[in-house]
Amino acid sequence: MNSKIGIMDIGSNSIRLVIYEMTETGAYRIVQECKEAARLSEKVGANGRMEREAIRSIAPLLRQFMAVCHMHGVVRMRAAATAAIRNATNSDEIVQWIAEETNLTLEILSGEQEGYAGFLGVVNTMNVSDGIIIDIGGGSTEITLFRDRERLHTVSFPFGAVNMNWRFGREVKNGEWSPQQIEEMESFVRSSLQNHDWIFSNPGLPFIGLGGTLRTLAKINQKRLDYSLPVTHHYEMTIEDVNYFYGSLPHLPYEKRKKTAGLSKDRADIIVPGLIILKTIFEAAQGSAYLVSGAGLRDGLFHELVNAEQPVVANPLITSIRNILSFAVPVSEAHVKRVNEYAVRLYDTLASGTSAAMDKRLLLTAATLYKTGAALNYYHFRQNSVFWILHAGIGGLSHRETVLAALIADYHPKNRTPRLLRTHADILEPSDEERVHRLGSLLQLAIGMDRSESGMISSINPTTGDDALHLRLESKSEPILEQRELESVAKDFQKAWNLTLSWSILPSSNF
Repeated sequence: MNSKIGIMDIGSNSIRLVIYEMTETGAYRIVQECKEAARLSEKVGANGRMEREAIRSIAPLLRQFMAVCHMHGVVRMRAAATAAIRNATNSDEIVQWIAEETNLTLEILSGEQEGYAGFLGVVNTMNVSDGIIIDIGGGSTEITLFRDRERLHTVSFPFGAVNMNWRFGREVKNGEWSPQQIEEMESFVRSSLQNHDWIFSNPGLPFIGLGGTLRTLAKINQKRLDYSLPVTHHYEMTIEDVNYFYGSLPHLPYEKRKKTAGLSKDRADIIVPGLIILKTIFEAAQGSAYLVSGAGLRDGLFHELVNAEQPVVANPLITSIRNILSFAVPVSEAHVKRVNEYAVRLYDTLASGTSAAMDKRLLLTAATLYKTGAALNYYHFRQNSVFWILHAGIGGLSHRETVLAALIADYHPKNRTPRLLRTHADILEPSDEERVHRLGSLLQLAIGMDRSESGMISSINPTTGDDALHLRLESKSEPILEQRELESVAKDFQKAWNLTLSWSILPSSNF
């Protein structure tokens, strides 16, 4: 029986609740998320205390979040507080007040724990081995260095988008920051980094951003560029993209900035200090590019709770595919496993080179998810699967890889494939059109060899020679459906690979 797990994050800028559904085998998905702006870091007085009245102001929201958990049947709950409560001089008292007002047991994360949870969120959902993670919250900023998917250093600074806006943006007129105000904040951030040499001694790494600042910049940039895949997770921005915002957003009047496409009104004031923190640290560390992670603190807290001994997953892509297939997807796992095995066997016979690892990742994704759209409508499952792959937020795939996997899964060279290639030309590379035709036709051939999804064909032996591919197939009995499908896809395969296709069928020696 599936269980429900609740993760509550009481942050400096907002309070969030995420509810996960988890199977007995460990697969999981998010079934509910609630968020409310709180600006707790603004409720800390000059003496460093947060008074009980501030806690009473958020108590109704916390009680409602707990009611949502009760309605969903949550059996395990973890509630964590970050910088605003952590840095208050009366943090223990605040925990007690929250318990008295709401019956909620709250843990206060240290900066190190917060950084580690963010690290887990990144490495469990992205195919990135080395990088610097920056988590700009409302009241703190965590920086984490990792290599080979192992965390090496974490530092937490007691400044974030909200409290830096209060400190440096109070005198801003109409929301327009002056060059002097920007420089004062930059100087403060740079000076805070000085005792952490590892930040400066690992140049050329991608910056992976958690939290609202970089995610919001990504949404604005996608709107600005009319980007064809409006998904923020694993979205990449260049140095030039962020420099463009640095030269424009701080100098817009507040009322005009609020109207920026992709920018929520409750973040229109704090986007500027968040941007200053981001760019200043990026330049100090000599980063190479900006990557956005849609997973972070709450995801890390979840993995710590359910996989305490080994919270880092072995392979983000395989984990993500398992999660998708485990929830009401009408597809035989044995079938898609055979399809992937056939596709890889064919690929190894036909191709090699530096792109082999990427091509096999694409084949794995397309082979195992090509039929997920049947959950919506069997008769149009390929088109539905395209949408599913594009928007499911598959862990471990870049945006380019996501688009390629969708195109390969729904290979239809005379109609849909050319249209999708044009739609996503802003993401793909010139060489990708040939890749789609080759891998797409290869996958259709692999699917054809198990058209009945029964494992009728027990083994395949592909060989090449004289500009031809020959398939020696062993079958348990006459594979009528498989032969018909091979005849159907042969022409597209031959055109994509410039090879003549033939096959022979023998009785299975294992049957």
